[in-house]
Amino acid sequence: MAFCGNCGNPLDDNMAFCPNCGAQQAPAQAAPQQQYQQAAPQQQYQQEAPQQQYQQAAPQQQYQQAPVQAPVQVVDDDVAASKGVAWLSYVGLLWLIPFFVKKNYKYARFHVRQGATLFACELAYTLTYKLILLPIDLMTREVYFGYVIHSGFYNAMNIIFSLAEIFFVVVAIMGIVRAATGKKLELPLLGKIPFVKMLIDKWYTGMGVDVSNDD
Repeated sequence: MAFCGNCGNPLDDNMAFCPNCGAQQAPAQAAPQQQYQQAAPQQQYQQEAPQQQYQQAAPQQQYQQAPVQAPVQVVDDDVAASKGVAWLSYVGLLWLIPFFVKKNYKYARFHVRQGATLFACELAYTLTYKLILLPIDLMTREVYFGYVIHSGFYNAMNIIFSLAEIFFVVVAIMGIVRAATGKKLELPLLGKIPFVKMLIDKWYTGMGVDVSNDD
């Protein structure tokens, strides 16, 4: 219920004039309508906020759901076609197999050079041991009561040659693993010896193989 602003007489809500004093009354509905209009933008903002939050979160969600592509592995045909035989280059005289069978593949030729160099070094070691050290031992050894006593020089050289044997075995295993897994790496200490490589290249050239672009 409303009251007249002039005389205080009780009025109905829809009365425009006071029946007691005839004073015009202000509309009672103006304030609630204005309050609703002021509250409307805030309500509209609250309704738009979730949509804006979704739009901001959408790029992050799209980034998380993007599929991750696996890296493409490129396989060299030259390596794939010859690595199954190239490892034989480091097993004694078996380096002759890839030398003839895979002569047209650069990867096989690389390991043939390395394996042939290793074989030549092992052969030189064996000849040195047999032709030099053993005669020295025969001249310097002494026999006491049926027991052979070697000289100190022979014992020292024998230790050195034993270490060389271990070195050759380790290097050969390294070469086999590298050749079988598609790697072109020179052998330690032996890989840069040029003499065997030059001889192998002459043989390849004589067989009609172009080795000018080999690594």
